[in-house]
Amino acid sequence: MKTNKFRVWDKLAERFIRPDKGFQGHYILDLNGRFHDLGNGSGGDEYVVQQYIGVDDKNKNPIYEGDIVSFQYRDEGLYHGVVDFDDMYAGYSVQKSLAFFGNMQITFHNSAELTVIGNIFENPELLK
Repeated sequence: MKTNKFRVWDKLAERFIRPDKGFQGHYILDLNGRFHDLGNGSGGDEYVVQQYIGVDDKNKNPIYEGDIVSFQYRDEGLYHGVVDFDDMYAGYSVQKSLAFFGNMQITFHNSAELTVIGNIFENPELLK
């Protein structure tokens, strides 16, 4: 049985909490998708929950929502984009804003094409 994995960005401490990695603490994810730390009573808007999308990149690194990935797009070069859930496709896609494309969304079926190079919280400079 496959279980869902999550990581949680703590906005105040500016660090990730990974409850599935043996991180000692008492945590809950409520029915509205909000994270709560029962150890210190914090929760809600202080945290951003990101889900593992179920696939790994070409280096066998797990891919989470909010990860910044690099990918080759056609023969046009190497791009960086953010992994996010796409309601239109009911799945995850890589989203990249480009001046000449407008908002480009790349859906991927083969995660071997992607390399995780950072995330939106720790490496926002990669999107410039």
